[in-house]
Amino acid sequence: MKVRDGMVTKLVTASPRETAAEVARKMRDYKVGCVLVSNEGKLLGLITDREIALRCVAEARNPQTTRVEEIMTRNPFTITPDFEMAEAARLFGQRKVRRFPVVEDGQKLLGILSVADVAPDFKAYFDGIFHELVEWRHVAKGRLDGWEGASWVR
Repeated sequence: MKVRDGMVTKLVTASPRETAAEVARKMRDYKVGCVLVSNEGKLLGLITDREIALRCVAEARNPQTTRVEEIMTRNPFTITPDFEMAEAARLFGQRKVRRFPVVEDGQKLLGILSVADVAPDFKAYFDGIFHELVEWRHVAKGRLDGWEGASWVR
């Protein structure tokens, strides 16, 4: 499965000139925890509810006047729509992030993929593997079937 098949394309975006308070209201209204910061369809960064809390509120900055461009994550890790979902899942762990903006041609914003978008596919995958392992165990239970020559089998 490709990223394009699982990404969210109804994006909540903000201008870098919007304030933290304006973006927080967008998060509330659209029920999202992350807003992509863009200009003319090009990704500039992203801002999460946690970043607003830690980089603005906790630092005693005024959310009514603090611009998103001052506190956003610039140049976030991105992926392309042709990535395999398995590769995206691996990258979530490797990069220690929960969201990847999906871009084409370097910065053209197409969507966003979150860990939650990948999880259902891998649950089904691992459920299938678990089922196969259980069946294999039932077949092999009590028999060595081909393992007799292994040095660790006694």
